[in-house]
Amino acid sequence: MPRRNRYEALTIITNNEALLWKQSRGYAPDSAADKLDKAMLEWQSELTQTLKIWIDKGLAMTTGELILARANLGAVVESWLKFFYSVYYEDYCKSPITKSGKMVEPEKAQFEDLKNFSNGKLWDSANSSEYAWVDSVQKKRNAIHSFRYRDIGTTQEFLDDIEHLYDFVDNVLSHFPPLEDYIESYPAGYVMNPYFD
Repeated sequence: MPRRNRYEALTIITNNEALLWKQSRGYAPDSAADKLDKAMLEWQSELTQTLKIWIDKGLAMTTGELILARANLGAVVESWLKFFYSVYYEDYCKSPITKSGKMVEPEKAQFEDLKNFSNGKLWDSANSSEYAWVDSVQKKRNAIHSFRYRDIGTTQEFLDDIEHLYDFVDNVLSHFPPLEDYIESYPAGYVMNPYFD
């Protein structure tokens, strides 16, 4: 059985998780299931699939393409953070991100706040390499919003960031509860072994 490449496995894993958590009612707490019912997890899958445009262009990307590639990668990373806090919505509500004394719902949280809030949860601290990587992805993603110069890195650095994305997603998923232990049947479209054809 041939092994899939990392990108293909990532797209399947992302889609698998979206399919499972969209049907988590009865397994996940109702508050989390409500949140996940409304989440556009299919867009997360689509944004992950879109990364292939930039992977295929590789080192031949123009600056404009690199800016769009950075926006795409940033959206994927931000989406995983929102997904994580939606899965753990009940825990999130106990100690949430707040603005002006009011709780910010995970899907409305800013990337900056999600990144900082994840210290001690998804990575140890702001001194960790994972925090530094997410911070770099966020800052380079924000170049699309600016009329002034921002460092977007090189195309090779972007491709290196795609390689790190696999580790980032593995880290997030390692913190997810094992929903697979509770489901009786897998949803249509779920791929049982994402690493092999």
